[in-house]
Amino acid sequence: MKNAEAKMSFLLGLRSGGLLDTASLKAFERVSRIDFVGHQYSDLAHEDVALPIACGQSQSSPGSLARMFAALGASSGDRILEIGTGSGYASALLSQIGLSVTTMERYRTLVEAARTRFARLGITNINVIHADGSRGLVEEGPFDRIIIHGSIEGEVDRFIEQLTPGGALVGVLRVSHVAELTRWRRAEGSRSVEMDHFGRLDMPLLAKGLSEIL
Repeated sequence: MKNAEAKMSFLLGLRSGGLLDTASLKAFERVSRIDFVGHQYSDLAHEDVALPIACGQSQSSPGSLARMFAALGASSGDRILEIGTGSGYASALLSQIGLSVTTMERYRTLVEAARTRFARLGITNINVIHADGSRGLVEEGPFDRIIIHGSIEGEVDRFIEQLTPGGALVGVLRVSHVAELTRWRRAEGSRSVEMDHFGRLDMPLLAKGLSEIL
């Protein structure tokens, strides 16, 4: 009963925070965060806080993920590319929303752990790739949606080119000391890009390389 009440409070908190999309809310309801955090943090699984994971990385707070998903606007027929698998929690949520998820992670330890979790949970529409995701995944594109769990400085053309017409990229745009949740949308029938901002959101800078040694 206590866990059910905590889950209900968790979902109501996401809704009051602005997550109104039914598919995304159902994803948060179906996917238990407890399955993606260490046992020492299980009491915090229903709290809106970021949590540490292996390899010195962190799992974003549910509220931050909810904001990113709202900006992403994915639907059931979408092919989604995720940069930064981490624990696999966001990947699992996305798998409940889109048709398929390809997720990239530079840390082999995280890749193997995520694959194990997905297999245990019976999630079959996620492909986990151990590679540097800082340039996307040209050979598997185009994608309807791309989500980056990190901050971007400079041009994002390399990702825009991997979107279908009308597709969207969501990440954090960092200009000097200001970091904003941003959506870039590739216009239908052209190469022009529409950009929208959704307020401050801080995430680590998207690093390049290193996947071969981690």
